[in-house]
Amino acid sequence: MNNSKIIRAIYILIAIVNITCLCITANAETSLEPITVSYKNKETVEKTIFDFIEQYKTKTPSVSIAVFDNNQDICNIYYGDADKSNNIKVDENTVYEWGSISKLLVWTSAMQLYEQGKLDLNKDIQYYLPSGFLKNLSFDEPITMLDLMNHSAGFQETTVEIETSNINDIVSLDKALSNSAPAQVARPGETVSYSNWGAALGGYVVSCVSGMDYVDYVHKNIFDKLGMEHTYLRPDGSDNEWASEQRHLLHSYSLGFDDDSMTDMGECRVYINLYPAGSAGGTISDLAKFARALLCDSKDCPLFEKDDTLDLMLSPSWTFGDGSPRICHGLFYTPYGNGNGLFGHGGNTMGCSSDLQLDLKNKTGYVMMINTQSDRVYTMGLPELLYGKEYIPAEDEFEKVDISGHYRIGRSCGGAGMLKIGSPFEDALTIYKNGENFSGSNGIAKATQISDTFVEMELINGTKRYYAIKKDANGNLIALESYQAVDFVKQSNKDYYTEWIMIILLIVSIIVPAILFVIHIILYRKYKNTDIGKFKKTELIASFMSLLVLIEAAIICLNLRAFLYAGKGIYATFAIVLCTLALAEFILLLRCQFYKKEEKPNNRIILNIETVCSVLLIIGIIYWRLFQWWGF
Repeated sequence: MNNSKIIRAIYILIAIVNITCLCITANAETSLEPITVSYKNKETVEKTIFDFIEQYKTKTPSVSIAVFDNNQDICNIYYGDADKSNNIKVDENTVYEWGSISKLLVWTSAMQLYEQGKLDLNKDIQYYLPSGFLKNLSFDEPITMLDLMNHSAGFQETTVEIETSNINDIVSLDKALSNSAPAQVARPGETVSYSNWGAALGGYVVSCVSGMDYVDYVHKNIFDKLGMEHTYLRPDGSDNEWASEQRHLLHSYSLGFDDDSMTDMGECRVYINLYPAGSAGGTISDLAKFARALLCDSKDCPLFEKDDTLDLMLSPSWTFGDGSPRICHGLFYTPYGNGNGLFGHGGNTMGCSSDLQLDLKNKTGYVMMINTQSDRVYTMGLPELLYGKEYIPAEDEFEKVDISGHYRIGRSCGGAGMLKIGSPFEDALTIYKNGENFSGSNGIAKATQISDTFVEMELINGTKRYYAIKKDANGNLIALESYQAVDFVKQSNKDYYTEWIMIILLIVSIIVPAILFVIHIILYRKYKNTDIGKFKKTELIASFMSLLVLIEAAIICLNLRAFLYAGKGIYATFAIVLCTLALAEFILLLRCQFYKKEEKPNNRIILNIETVCSVLLIIGIIYWRLFQWWGF
């Protein structure tokens, strides 16, 4: 899947999205020219891939690649070590994890049920789910299966534990969905925001509609039909013991960022409770069988009964403003090959990366699996190597748009809940206007509008990436849409600066009273036995409350990963404690203000500062919704 450890931590999420969506890293850059992929050219294809592997062998513990057309294999490549310490070489029996390519099994199953008349892609999915199953909805508009396929159901990213390293902690799919349900922060169909939870929900819909366990359904209707005998889908791999045992032989490796180091992370296997979104694992040949089935002529596809179902699945379900494809019922389009385009899906788990790409026009494609996390060398390098760089032609005349401003990642943890305060830090993209030109943050050297719809981003390493301009009904720019499954939502300057002002005030309201607590400790003995001793004692207790708030905030920051991995109970506890301390501080300081004149000092500057800070803290809690632990 798309690295479920990353999606649980906002700051890690931001870093990864910055790298993957803006593609700043130069690791995958290659000087090799793209080749013609065909069976007639198989020797050249194989040699070119091996040359690429040789160029990046220090980033390649092992890799398996299968290139094919709709009828046969073009080449199968196995390179490196599945386990370096035990000298286990990779071969045709090596089992890797699919990661998010697993989602294509959900969408294929949905299309099968659609053609049987059992599932309406445009009908409210609550019709198919148990009554009251969805408790995290914020809008009246229905969520459809098509919304789940397009990642446009409006769910923010879930930050609750969705995987475990303890096999005994695996739970049923319906329970996993209930335990990790995120807030719905956007109207369905409004924006694309990649969602593992939404894809897993789609798998549960398949189970409810078919009346079968989801894993059993996939085995019967996909794996068995295609002869995929070496692939598992359950989190523990119990549905295919051979493949599960083979997975134990694979070690995963962490690569150095600035050097060629390679750290053995051991088996690095975790169990994904939202398993339809990313739990499949198998051999490269099995994955190729599935991918090749999607290259068939629609009438010959073994996955479907009707002649036009595959054509429908591969047709655009979400387009850019000019009508060009972005998402095709769960497959993502990218304009590789001088704009001819590839359709596919990538995947990442804690231990593996994978990629599946199809050239529908020429009926060729490839699948790749590697035992590193968040690979960029092959997922970015192979499509350019085999099909050519991304390219969108420029138009001569078009209406120019001012694209400058601040943009926030659509795949966000900041929409609701205690971590809404993190939303200003999700300013993942800022574009500056320099006369007639634009530049940006995150390594963007130049941004140029090339058509009514597209902006070309040239990065500091020379790489070019494309983003589509999205406008509202009034023609106002509201987002930049990437070919990745995420939008960059434009913020107004008012919202942007208001958020930063509020977060600064919140920090001040916590830190200043905590500092004043130290002053009160020092001065308390001086006033202990005086007429205003009672006043000073109350003020001291109030400032102690502010110190506890500061300590709680520090605990959250210092233990962010552990805090994020916890269940909702810990969120509720922290939220209740935070709100109680803030309210108690305010009440005590308010009590100080109403002491009799002879019982309080004439100079009350510090008291007034503390009172203002306590009011700001209460306002901050309300503004940032720090009490809403249920948003996770």
